[in-house]
Amino acid sequence: MNAARFTVNAFAAAVIATASIFGVPAQTAFARTVDIEVIVNNVPITNDDIAKRKALLRLMGTKGATDAKAREAMIDQALKQSEIAFRGASVTQTEVDDAFQNFANGNNMSVAQMSSILNQAGVGVEHFKFFIAVSMSWGQLLRARYGANTLLPDDEFIPQLEAAEKEGKKPETTEYLLKRIVFVVPEKERGSLLGKRKNEAEAARKKFPGCDQAISFAATMNDVTVIDLGRFLEPQLPAQWKDAVIKSSGDTTSVITTPVGAEFLAVCERKTANDDYAARLVLSAKEDSAEVDTDAESEKYLEELRDKAQIVTPGKS
Repeated sequence: MNAARFTVNAFAAAVIATASIFGVPAQTAFARTVDIEVIVNNVPITNDDIAKRKALLRLMGTKGATDAKAREAMIDQALKQSEIAFRGASVTQTEVDDAFQNFANGNNMSVAQMSSILNQAGVGVEHFKFFIAVSMSWGQLLRARYGANTLLPDDEFIPQLEAAEKEGKKPETTEYLLKRIVFVVPEKERGSLLGKRKNEAEAARKKFPGCDQAISFAATMNDVTVIDLGRFLEPQLPAQWKDAVIKSSGDTTSVITTPVGAEFLAVCERKTANDDYAARLVLSAKEDSAEVDTDAESEKYLEELRDKAQIVTPGKS
């Protein structure tokens, strides 16, 4: 599985690197009430979240780093966060920690120096790491969803397909029908409950009765939900699950932990796909045919999520 990547534009990196040399004015600490400013798909955003995002935007050199811009950035992040959770596309904590360390090292800083700068700037390490986690996970979603935009064009695909067919080796791949079985762990209880829930998920996985009975099976346990993921061709599988799905021999994958709890995938169906679309997808993957136009596709995806989101401002009808 390819490691997820996190990048920041060169100017932002330079700003943070410069801060390590010349210093960042420490933010004056004031006692203040933490209030919920907006709720996006049941994800609360507080005034503290907005203040930290404003500080991050300022540190990254964003023009007009206002409260309003920070609020919109947090709303966008919450939209991404809920979609990432729904799709099971979260990167792991290890990947986030590695990205944080690589980011610090890439700017000639230690993790401690990087952490100090973030804290002095009023951003905080955890806020920045969560920003990294969502950014990385969102990138995975974009590549999975819009990978078709980077399929080989006809003038490259057709000759390759004809050559493969002449050799009797038309490219094929596996199509999977998947469900997520999630053992939910509330964030505030994650430290005390995650290990227990992982054991419960492992025990349930071993006696999983099959996809047709998944919902009734989940109903016999506490705080377990079933999410239909639909069909995926192998090259389209989210990076987080790809190895587990491919290596699964039965009707479930191994258990992993994610920001929402412990979970496994139910493999409801697997079959060989060898039509022209599957062949194009396989050949395109072999060509490693580049990245998604992330800015355009991200905004397109976010617009769809905004249209169906529940965004509530407390105190306003």
